[in-house]
Amino acid sequence: MISQRYSTFLSIVSGLILVTLFPRLDWSILAWGALVPFFFAIQEKSLTNVFWQGMALGVAFYFFGLQWVTNTLINFGHLPVALSYGVLALLAAYLSFYLALFACVTIRLSRGNDYLFFLLAPFVWTALEYFRSTFTPLSFSWLGLGYSQYDMSAVIQIAEFTGVYGVSWLIVYVNAAIFYILREKQKSHSVVKFSCTAALIPAVCLVYGFFALNALHDEEAGQGTELRIALAQGNISQDRKWNPTFRREIINTYQDLTLEIAESQPDLVVWPEAATPFYFGFDEVETLRMQKLARKANVALVFGSPYGETIDGKSTLFNSAYFMSREGEILGRYDKMHLVPFGEYVPFRTVLFFVEKMVETIGHFGEGKEAKVFHLNNQGFGISICYEIIFPDLIRQFANNGAHFLVNITNDAWFGKSSAPFQHMSMAVLRAVENRIPIVRSANTGISGAIDRDGRILKTTAIFEKNIILTTIRTHQRPPTYYTSYGDVFSWMCIAIVFALGFMTRNKYKTEI
Repeated sequence: MISQRYSTFLSIVSGLILVTLFPRLDWSILAWGALVPFFFAIQEKSLTNVFWQGMALGVAFYFFGLQWVTNTLINFGHLPVALSYGVLALLAAYLSFYLALFACVTIRLSRGNDYLFFLLAPFVWTALEYFRSTFTPLSFSWLGLGYSQYDMSAVIQIAEFTGVYGVSWLIVYVNAAIFYILREKQKSHSVVKFSCTAALIPAVCLVYGFFALNALHDEEAGQGTELRIALAQGNISQDRKWNPTFRREIINTYQDLTLEIAESQPDLVVWPEAATPFYFGFDEVETLRMQKLARKANVALVFGSPYGETIDGKSTLFNSAYFMSREGEILGRYDKMHLVPFGEYVPFRTVLFFVEKMVETIGHFGEGKEAKVFHLNNQGFGISICYEIIFPDLIRQFANNGAHFLVNITNDAWFGKSSAPFQHMSMAVLRAVENRIPIVRSANTGISGAIDRDGRILKTTAIFEKNIILTTIRTHQRPPTYYTSYGDVFSWMCIAIVFALGFMTRNKYKTEI
């Protein structure tokens, strides 16, 4: 039995290894053994001790993996440095609770049986990761384990069936198998037999991944519709964005970038989230100038702009995106559906009435109601705004509604020169694979770029540079993926398995108590 002090050390080591899996370090290969020290740390311990080992794992992981949060709190929330780190610690503690719960549930249900632990761990982890990413007002899928493999193309192809949560399941499965092998190594014959059997699932997933990549590559040759899309990155600092002094400078920046790329005759030019420092449609002068720009450049435009309307006698703001034709006609508007808690709205507002939003605008943002699909050259596309891209079920709605590619517009200036813009971009990779649609992304300060439907990142900008890049994507008329059609069936299966096992063993627990 491992001592308490050494167990905590092992838990922290696992947590710190998890930090290295994600951008910007990208040591994704370590994912396949990162949890093994933690699994040893929680064996043969009381549930109270197991809980605290899970908290130690989570705090080490999330406190250092989400360091970028303090940049937002200090520079835009205007919190003192010490208080901002206190808020980060609270966020890390909240997220760590799910890892502590994972440890307790897995240990409780396995009852000291290493083989049962191996079987249970991936299902319990996936069920809880899905729950914390989906079912609460503070749902937050950032640093989900499956995202660590965004640059391992063959591994992530299973996401078209399971979503990103299937990749998380596979990682925990391999970690649990390694743990079991190390625990049972003295039984050489049984370990060899187990190793061969346990290797079948990862092998099948990898074989499918290579098969899918080859099939997609063959399908690309001469098929589909080619679109040339320009992505404008104005690199507007957050303190200038809504300052009237810099209004004309900001407008000129995007106008000049658009006219610069117009010579290449793109099918679409995309500006970032809230690119216009005015309310499009309400400011008549600037609205007319935008329409004139589209006609002059002879390009269709997608751009972010705030929108406001009166609903039930109350003024409501929306974080919106517009689609404008090359003739200057507005073809549609999308209103952001998944808002940022404590950024665009205050959850539990009746209780947290004293909490002020961090964004430097006024009003309480309203939620959009529809995953709208627009059409460019007879190809459907959806527009997601900012961190909507991290929610698999939301993005699949666009694909289900007929989108052949996705436009993501964002403003990552909030994150500063941290790992967050890179983490944000990496999460979009899984959305492309899940739905087999290309994604183009325009970010105010970066990273702007394109992702192919197999998850390959095609072309990107650097962060904090003014730039416009031209990328080519190819869309395909093909049946929706299993994930697009049916969503998180795999995750629900994991939840069902955990509850079924808990129900089956309930009488045993009562007897022991």
